[in-house]
Parts: sequence; structure tokens; C-alpha cells
Amino acid sequence: MHDLTGLTIAINAGDTADVLDFYSRVFGRGPDTAPLDDFLEWQISPGTWLQLSTGHDRPGANNARVRFEVGDVEEAVTRMRQAQVPVGEVVRVPDVVAFANFSDHWGNALGFYQLLSPRKLLTREEREQQERERQARLAGQDEDEAASPEGDDRLPQVPGDGSVIGITGPTPASEW
Repeated sequence: MHDLTGLTIAINAGDTADVLDFYSRVFGRGPDTAPLDDFLEWQISPGTWLQLSTGHDRPGANNARVRFEVGDVEEAVTRMRQAQVPVGEVVRVPDVVAFANFSDHWGNALGFYQLLSPRKLLTREEREQQERERQARLAGQDEDEAASPEGDDRLPQVPGDGSVIGITGPTPASEW
């Protein structure tokens, strides 16, 4: 398809502050854009975005969706229907994005999207403010963890010798 211009990988996640903290550590910076209060985006490479929809009660495995950016989502949907590929209705987030979802024959979640306005990328100052807020939250957690030697049982624990990383605590990795 010569009209594809970008790619998003959308996954559901939990509490916004926890998601912001974890992925800021993963990428070494805050999100590039946050078009909604419960939606964070990191640009992985030019035209490729990881999108995190936060606030879900049951985030976890098998919830990823890959969407392809197109110049005209209505045209892409029409083409899919003409090719007899079942595709959902176009959903619009005013002034942000229009998208339509479909799946392949194996159940993989796919879709098309069209930006309705340019992404508002966070400025350096906004990212720095996010990082200050994240550090303040972490400082508060560090004080709480000092009283509890177990630490955060949701994260992998690294043994002193660095040989094996295991999951401890009540939340199995399959439920992350």
C-alpha cells in the first residue's frame, strides 16, 4: 500500500501515573504527546508511535492493536469493504484522529488511522516538568519503601549477584 505514512501500536495499561513512570524509565524520557488525559504516546522512530491507553482495570496480554496511518481513513475503509474485508465504522476524536478497526484471519487486531490535526508534541519544558513530578512521586515512594524492605512487588526483583531476574509478590507476570 503506497498510501501508508505511519504506524501506531496501541496497548491498554493501568494507572496513568504508574504508566507514565514505567515507560518514562523504559524510554529515558516522558511521552512525546498526550492528546487526552488517559492517553500517552511515545514516538519510537519517525512515523512509528507506541500509544498507551491508561486507566484500564484489566490491562495485559493480547490487547495490542497495530494501526496504519493513511491520508484518508474513509477511502481506506471503502477499499477494505470492496475487498470484502470486514472493517468497523470510522470513529472520530474531534480535532485529533479518525480510525477504523479490523482483524486479520488469525484474530490480530489491526486498523487504519488519519490524523485530523498535527500531533501536539510536548515541549522540552513540559517534559522536564513531567520528569520533576515523576521524581517527586518516586521520592515519596522511596520513603515508603524504606519502611517496607520488600519494595515494589509489581516490578522484577534483581538479585544482589545480578544472575537471575525473578518476579516476586502477589502479581504474576501473566497479569501485567
